[in-house]
Amino acid sequence: MRGGPLGRGAQADPPPLETDLTLLTVTVANKAGAVTGLGKDRFQVLEDGVEQKIAYFWADSRPLSVGFIMDGSSNMDDLMNEAIRGAGPAFLKSKRPEDEYFVIVFSDAPAMTVSYTMDAKLMPRVFPQTGEEPTYDAIYNGIDAMKEAANPRKVLLVFTAGGDNGKGMNDEQLLNFALKQPVQVYSMDMGGATPVANALDLLAGVTGGRASITGASSFLVEAQCNELAQALKTQYLIGYKSTNTETNGHRRGVKVKVSSPEGSPKLTVWTKSGYYGPKVNKTKTTLAGGK
Repeated sequence: MRGGPLGRGAQADPPPLETDLTLLTVTVANKAGAVTGLGKDRFQVLEDGVEQKIAYFWADSRPLSVGFIMDGSSNMDDLMNEAIRGAGPAFLKSKRPEDEYFVIVFSDAPAMTVSYTMDAKLMPRVFPQTGEEPTYDAIYNGIDAMKEAANPRKVLLVFTAGGDNGKGMNDEQLLNFALKQPVQVYSMDMGGATPVANALDLLAGVTGGRASITGASSFLVEAQCNELAQALKTQYLIGYKSTNTETNGHRRGVKVKVSSPEGSPKLTVWTKSGYYGPKVNKTKTTLAGGK
């Protein structure tokens, strides 16, 4: 398996599929883009405020599987439609041959218009601008489609005018589903501070992605797609064995901090904000002769 530039204390290979470690995919960037080559000693992991010992550290540049969730509803005006046309090509401009992607367009209902492919030329440039806006259903379908992904790193890119028709899955159901899936969700809200902006922000937090409010700016949307494509080239895979030995299945909060090398620009870091701990059902026992 391919890894990126290794920092101090990094392993040479990814962890086995079966592991008792809690694994976090961590992205580090500055204003210039992704930051690679950092050592393990620059990272600090906190779970529910308690520092955890990093047991595994790897620079992960394995291939990506990317799902594009594109708004094709009547809420998309001409400026938004122009911005979304350039989003996919901007992100795929620097794709590697083994990276794959699919496209789901949602108007009256989500539909996969491009199945998994490695051919960047198949990215659509025309979107219908008709029908309603089942945003949450489309995101759910995208996360679910990632179960068929060929690559180990899974990313969903959501482009929306920022509404939802309210006829299908609600935001709480979507968040609960996304929290349990190994998919990072990134979103660009072209409608501004819209009704779904808060839900998209929460969704990014629980999956380790990011949510942006871009407005209907082709320049800004394409710039963020380029920036994101570069940031995802290499991420850090960090594993730790939780000091929390409870088996009640409760949600645990996670925070990762990173220190900048001396004289370097300030770094930003993001990963998922939490996960569900293990759950073991306790069986009741009775004494012999008891009820």
